[in-house]
Amino acid sequence: MIRNLYLTILTSFIYTYQGELISHEFIESFDKNQVQAILNSEFGNLAPEALYDVTIYKVIYNTIDPYGNEVIASGVIGYPENLNQAFPMISWQHGTEVRRESVSSNSGFSVLSLWLTTRGFIFLEPDYLGLGESEILHPYCIKTPSAWTTIDLVRSAQIFFENEDDHLYYPITSNKDLILFGYSEGGYVTMATHYMLENQNINEFNLLASFPMAGPYDLSGIMVDLMLTLEPYGEPYYLPYVLVPYINYYQLGSLDDYFLPEYAEMFEYLFNGEYSGSFINSIMPEIPIEVLLPSVIENFSYDQNHPLRLRLSENNLWDWSPNADMYLFHGLADELIPYENSQLAYDSFIQNGSENIHLYLAPEEYGGHSEVAQYCLISAYQICENNYKSIINKGDLNNDQIFNIQDILLIINFILSENHDNNLLSWTSDLNNDGNVNVLDVIMLTNIILEVNF
Repeated sequence: MIRNLYLTILTSFIYTYQGELISHEFIESFDKNQVQAILNSEFGNLAPEALYDVTIYKVIYNTIDPYGNEVIASGVIGYPENLNQAFPMISWQHGTEVRRESVSSNSGFSVLSLWLTTRGFIFLEPDYLGLGESEILHPYCIKTPSAWTTIDLVRSAQIFFENEDDHLYYPITSNKDLILFGYSEGGYVTMATHYMLENQNINEFNLLASFPMAGPYDLSGIMVDLMLTLEPYGEPYYLPYVLVPYINYYQLGSLDDYFLPEYAEMFEYLFNGEYSGSFINSIMPEIPIEVLLPSVIENFSYDQNHPLRLRLSENNLWDWSPNADMYLFHGLADELIPYENSQLAYDSFIQNGSENIHLYLAPEEYGGHSEVAQYCLISAYQICENNYKSIINKGDLNNDQIFNIQDILLIINFILSENHDNNLLSWTSDLNNDGNVNVLDVIMLTNIILEVNF
């Protein structure tokens, strides 16, 4: 019993550091006219109306690695500029990257982050471990560190918006609503994050919905079967990109135990963050398993208890029961990550009793893995815009989109209350942005109500 108490205290001590904001650095800002021009150029008639000026920051924060040790990670926080509104958060989990510098914390706004922030969402994007500021081996398609890296960025964003020091104050705030988006590897990370939030009962945020798109949710089945075929594959480097971190983090032996000698030697350094996927592809055979030792292929193919197969199975994401809404998107013509991954997940979730699960399979004519991404993203955005975007205005304490006597009574109750720990309620009540909630805010809200009604 004492041992269990000790472990509980130790775990709590470690977890207090997860999501700690270490530093933040301004990247860039655009006014809404500039944003509109960029979106018009990129999307033409599909471009939305830009509603807000936008700003994006790079952040460095604490999370944990695959061993459970404290490490740093980086990402971005983009937000609409309006001091009188609290916005929902969208965390976007990007697709597969190998080169450490090819992340948003180095490049700033993308058209996706511009679109979402100017429409009234706080935009979050983790670089992932092994990318950006993190120099460890990227734990590609390992669910636990993938999820924590995302969750801890959201935690660091809360600290970012509540940060106050001698020089900086960010009155922009979140309404605590969280939406998860991701495509390809990002679809996998999105699913892993949704799973972790619910499995660990993490209720710091209000998870409204997730949109896992084109992810490899069945690593040990559908993806293994695809890789074992003797046919060319569009991105052959995916195979060693999965195997190298699995061998490393799960201590399954050395690379020489799995790969042909010439490839084992190269894979020791090709995934160190300095090389691109296209470069690695250029020295890979078109059929990925040709980099493996024949004995490994044979043993893995017939041994259902092969250590690598078991570890892959541990990281599957289809056999559980989501509670929050989930929208699965996949292209029927996806040649890299077959749509059966999403079909299996959907069927399993429904069988396990989940109710708010939706599956959208894009027709074959929409194209393959890369081509169908824009359709998936725009469709997911429209669902999100119509069903999940709630922006809270200062003074509207009950969030009914009306300023009236009910809001005045709520401010008065807040002033009289001894419990002022609700940061969002405190922010909503502080109409003059002076950091205090008092009779001046009641007077301001009264004047707003009189102006609206008369």
